[in-house]
Amino acid sequence: MSDATPGAEPTPEPTPESKKPAGPDYGAQASRAAETLKAGNPLDLGIIGAGVVALLASLMPYYTVSIKFMGVSSGGSGNAWDGGFFGWFGALLALAGAGVLVAKILGVTLPVPVRLTVLGLFGGALLCTLVAFFVFPGGGCDDLGITGVCDGIDQGHGIGFWLALLATIAGTALSYLRRSAD
Repeated sequence: MSDATPGAEPTPEPTPESKKPAGPDYGAQASRAAETLKAGNPLDLGIIGAGVVALLASLMPYYTVSIKFMGVSSGGSGNAWDGGFFGWFGALLALAGAGVLVAKILGVTLPVPVRLTVLGLFGGALLCTLVAFFVFPGGGCDDLGITGVCDGIDQGHGIGFWLALLATIAGTALSYLRRSAD
């Protein structure tokens, strides 16, 4: 016979203390991606870093201007996104090159030759940054064609431009060195 008494409630089965919610574990995926990137080639990490630095540099003072008139001087600056096309477009090309390389390192299959694409994007970024050296947003004071007007106006490039230039040079050089890899 049975020990159970009629009318007694059955004993509930023990439940696990904590159940993970259904769905992807983004924390674990992020950890795996970080480990994969850390294990990457140092030159590849340098290329990725160059793309990020170029973007961050585009947000810093990129173009500068100072005006002296009758003993009073004033100055200002703008980032690459404030005016000219070549500054911000160069930064985007460098970031795109870094993004393509990150995708490749993380195992994404891309329909393009990755090393050549990264080199082309960084080469385009370098070219745009060099053009930004000569082309000022809104034109230069010398474009007015009036003699003596620009005597107290000095246009230049800020720290953001020089960092972006160094980053795109480094990214292009490292991409060139890695072009035959894989």
